[in-house]
Amino acid sequence: GRKFYDGNCATCHGVKGDGKGPRAYFINPKPRNFIAAESRAILNRPAIFAGVSAGRLGTEMPAWDKVLDKQEIANVSEYVFQAFIQPGARLAQNSKP
Repeated sequence: GRKFYDGNCATCHGVKGDGKGPRAYFINPKPRNFIAAESRAILNRPAIFAGVSAGRLGTEMPAWDKVLDKQEIANVSEYVFQAFIQPGARLAQNSKP
């Protein structure tokens, strides 16, 4: 998921997930800042998957479901979730017995 994100999503959402990619300046409304408290409060795995799949009407966010299969969408969605929304989720999951 990270490779796809870095190659296709970071140009708008930023490498750090802060919504400050190189194209963000030209986009209105601005790309979502995944690390903002608001985003972390409302985004979960299904919401991210839906956004990646269908895009977001009224924004520059494209629908990727015609380009990627469901597993690829799940991979990039999980990367966004673990890297930006709940960065401690992977550590907590790995520490469970």
